[in-house]
Amino acid sequence: MYRKGGLRSTEELQRTIVDIETKYKAEIGRAKKKYESDYRELEIQNDNLSRANNELAKANKSLAGRVKV
Repeated sequence: MYRKGGLRSTEELQRTIVDIETKYKAEIGRAKKKYESDYRELEIQNDNLSRANNELAKANKSLAGRVKV
């Protein structure tokens, strides 16, 4: 009697664990995709800001040269 109850409890716990693992693996997958997307967006913004900074530095250098003249 105790064996059947214990076996049933063990099987139920195993199913619960599998369900929880499945749920969290899916959640981790969604979070990973979101963070990868956010990371790519930040890389694009960083590239754009770097280009703009370089252009401003060139313009500043040019203006500094004109001021000297």
